[in-house]
Parts: sequence; C-alpha cells; structure tokens
Amino acid sequence: MLDRDQIETFARDEILSAWAEAVAAVSPHLPGGHPMPVDRIGIARRIAQRLGCTAERVHEVVGAADG
Repeated sequence: MLDRDQIETFARDEILSAWAEAVAAVSPHLPGGHPMPVDRIGIARRIAQRLGCTAERVHEVVGAADG
C-alpha cells in the first residue's frame, strides 16, 4: 500500500509526464515552438480533466518543476 508521500509523488510525476507529452505534441504548431500563457492554460485544463485534478494543481506542479 502506498503512503501519502508516495501517492503525492506519483501524482506529481503523472502531471509532469502529461505536461511534457502535451507540450511536445503542440510545440511544432506554435509560434516559436513554445506555449504562450494562454496555451499553458488550455494545456493545464486538459491535463486536469484527464487526471482528475484542478488546473491550478497542474500549474503548481509544472511551475515548481520549471523553477
């Protein structure tokens, strides 16, 4: 059975993995190859819906990973 820290780590890893996949998929279609703030909102919403968390949580995890 996973403890709370392990569950949190798993959830964080799932969000980061989903984010990396989404950005890689859309980057060739974006000016400059990087998502703008409005793009990041949409990506976060789609990931949140898919993973059953909030878009704010996605931004929190991704922002922490980006520094």
